[in-house]
Amino acid sequence: MEAKLKIITKQYDEMGIIDTIEVGTIGKIFEKNKDIYVVYEETEEGQKITTTLKISNDEVSIKKFGNINSLMVFKEKHKHLTKYKTHQGLFMIETKTNKLIIDKSEKDYIKLNIEYNINILDLFKGKNEINILIEYNI
Repeated sequence: MEAKLKIITKQYDEMGIIDTIEVGTIGKIFEKNKDIYVVYEETEEGQKITTTLKISNDEVSIKKFGNINSLMVFKEKHKHLTKYKTHQGLFMIETKTNKLIIDKSEKDYIKLNIEYNINILDLFKGKNEINILIEYNI
């Protein structure tokens, strides 16, 4: 089934500078083993990347394939260490999820709010917030 996504990411660095990225795209949504999957394509640095959101009851994962390969897992009060592979090299990223809200209360919408600390080891420390609105049955 087709799904319309609106993704707003805010990144706060150690100096308090906020960088906001807003993306709107179309993808596919389906259910498998009681989890919801949303698959969509995006372009980063001129290259197509396939992104898969896996939404469980208390966990969300974001997996990217293509020019960038990564798996980020968000579960409230949990840390996750992942490899983030780009054409510039391999980076180790640590995330600690401070808040995760999965709102499936509306019939044709899913709202996700993820707030987490991010540490790209030896390069960047900050706080990120991702808000995702998934509209389906459109």
